[in-house]
Amino acid sequence: MKILRAILSGVITWALIFVLWTIMIFIPVLKDIEILQYLIHYTVLIPIVILGASYYYKSMDKVNGFILGVIMLIVGIMLDAIITVPFFTKPQGTGYAEFFINPLIWVGFVEFVAITYLYWTKKVKI
Repeated sequence: MKILRAILSGVITWALIFVLWTIMIFIPVLKDIEILQYLIHYTVLIPIVILGASYYYKSMDKVNGFILGVIMLIVGIMLDAIITVPFFTKPQGTGYAEFFINPLIWVGFVEFVAITYLYWTKKVKI
């Protein structure tokens, strides 16, 4: 496994998701409708994760997609803990616990790993 490439794939994926959320919070219609934001997030997460996985697998490594998905997700969670929560959600009154125990974010975590695994089964494993 190319761990540095997996980490970079996680960083790229996190950055794209960060940009998505930044855009969504500035759209007046979406600003205060959390469930709609998450529905958009779940939809756009598909191509974003596929892009991150495809970047990793360009290295011709065939590591299991579940493992890659978990590593990329851990990288994203770490970046959320270092950047998103202290600089963006904490000033709005949402701390670490509230951010990370939100069931809507956990749906995204599961989707993230599942998409990476499915990408691996369809494009890499064969």
